[in-house]
Amino acid sequence: MLKIYLDNCCYNRPFDDLKQEKISLESNAIESIFANKVNKKIEIYKSMAIEFELSKIKNDNKRRQVEDLLDSMDLIEIEYSQAIKKRAVELTKYNIKDMDALHIAFAESKNIDYFITTDRLLINASKRAKLNIKVINPVEFIMEVM
Repeated sequence: MLKIYLDNCCYNRPFDDLKQEKISLESNAIESIFANKVNKKIEIYKSMAIEFELSKIKNDNKRRQVEDLLDSMDLIEIEYSQAIKKRAVELTKYNIKDMDALHIAFAESKNIDYFITTDRLLINASKRAKLNIKVINPVEFIMEVM
């Protein structure tokens, strides 16, 4: 079974302004990913980093919507370890932001197949790093994998 880790921006995307074509396409791709999880074609993993970033959403309504979505998904939790912390610090040397590096380190720790994000800067930075995971946009993931 395919194992994926979605960046926090992916959980937020369905609740963003869908009038923008790029956002609408990414939202549709993410909903397709969720459908494939329900159909047991993929496993989706999460970490405490997801929950931490979720707590930082200032818009109460949006935060509740994303929390409800996450609660409904029955995601597989990755436990934090010192090895994850060490790997995250290594990844910041490639101009990957601290939280993004932590997300990737969590995903790598479970040999996740794909790290999915809407963050183009992260995708570009990940190409310079020596990752054990493929970082990809949700639309590209659907076109390439599903």
